Amino acid sequence: MKLKTLFSLSVIGAALAPAMAAAMVFAVNEGATYRVSDLEIQNKYKPVAEDLSKLLGQKVTIVPVSDYKSMSEGLSAGRFDLAYIHPAHIALKGLAQDGYQLVALTKGFTDYRAHFLVRADSGAKSVADLKGKKLGIPSPDSITSVLTRSTLREGARDGADPVAYVSTRYQDAIPFMVEHGLVDAGVTGSDSVAKAWTQAGGRIAFSSKSVPVKLMLASKNVPAAELTALQNYFTSLGQSDKGRHTLEAIDKQGFVAFDAKALAAVDRWIETGVK
Repeated sequence: MKLKTLFSLSVIGAALAPAMAAAMVFAVNEGATYRVSDLEIQNKYKPVAEDLSKLLGQKVTIVPVSDYKSMSEGLSAGRFDLAYIHPAHIALKGLAQDGYQLVALTKGFTDYRAHFLVRADSGAKSVADLKGKKLGIPSPDSITSVLTRSTLREGARDGADPVAYVSTRYQDAIPFMVEHGLVDAGVTGSDSVAKAWTQAGGRIAFSSKSVPVKLMLASKNVPAAELTALQNYFTSLGQSDKGRHTLEAIDKQGFVAFDAKALAAVDRWIETGVK
């Protein structure tokens, strides 16, 4: 009897194995400086995972990936079925090189820029004015720093970095560095930080080109019908009370459709500042 029971369990286990293996991996990156735990990310996106599980008829597992290198490597290896990625350079590489498909962009994050902050007494107004100066930047692998390097290298025309970079982990430390003369200028991608800086009497010398951040991608292995279902789900969240509650849970305004091909030029420009 015990042998029969064990045999039955093994058959059941073998039958369940494909279903378990079919669980979709939804990788989430909210940015390198997003100061929350993996558990908080999983709880935050739980409503989305539950909705998608019902929509697609298979379990969806939230996997927080805070490290940019791990996210990039995961995309290259095709380990993620879905990926929500803050830094544009990682997401655009996923689209251009790793075969991922664009699901949607995030409302309120389609025009992300790097703002170059200077003191009120600074005469800097362009890249040329910063040549040979010290520039405060957030983490070197952040999207803000990538935009910074792309902007400066384009402005220098010879592809070289015209400034000496001084990095700090968090963007909210940049104004302090500029105000106290630790650097000649500093860069932030936060509109609120830039606004507070100007309200306090500082100046924005200039800003970078804009790029979208927080892109939702789907693996190349996701069938066309499922991709369409995913696109419809995310872009329609704001059209129902339940959807609006979900958006509130993940702290987003909503999602918008976009032509992935239109991002190719952005990818080519931003790539100049990756290394």
